Amino acid sequence: MDHAPEDVACTGRTLVLDVPARLDLVTVVRMVVASAATAENALSGDRVDDLRWVVSEAVTNAVEASLLSSDHGRIRITCQMLADGVALDVEDNGPGMPTVVDEHHIEDPGRLSIEGGFGIQLMRRLSSGPVEFQSTPAGTTVTLQVRQ
Repeated sequence: MDHAPEDVACTGRTLVLDVPARLDLVTVVRMVVASAATAENALSGDRVDDLRWVVSEAVTNAVEASLLSSDHGRIRITCQMLADGVALDVEDNGPGMPTVVDEHHIEDPGRLSIEGGFGIQLMRRLSSGPVEFQSTPAGTTVTLQVRQ
């Protein structure tokens, strides 16, 4: 199966996926992470759906950034299953984020004429606490939690 992640590791309540930076793998990653969270009773109901959105946005951003690297990159997703949620890290090897990110307010009616750019705001709205970005010229790591 040529669309499967190349490396999956599960140790205790931690799941690590190491995948090529390909948009066609976003769905696979989203399904694996949501299934693991459900199986481990870390999340349920609407919060599993929120986790799916957060994973989709974070991984899509990481793929797009990694495709700008010379080797087209890899993405590493680390999920720590908590008693009441999931701690998520998404790492890419793209060129790093700009120091200023133009975030249009998600509820601004003028936003309807702009394609894309919802990812960071969606992650912030659906996560439980801060969404942190650690960025260098060698890549970016997004860290957040989704709790019940």
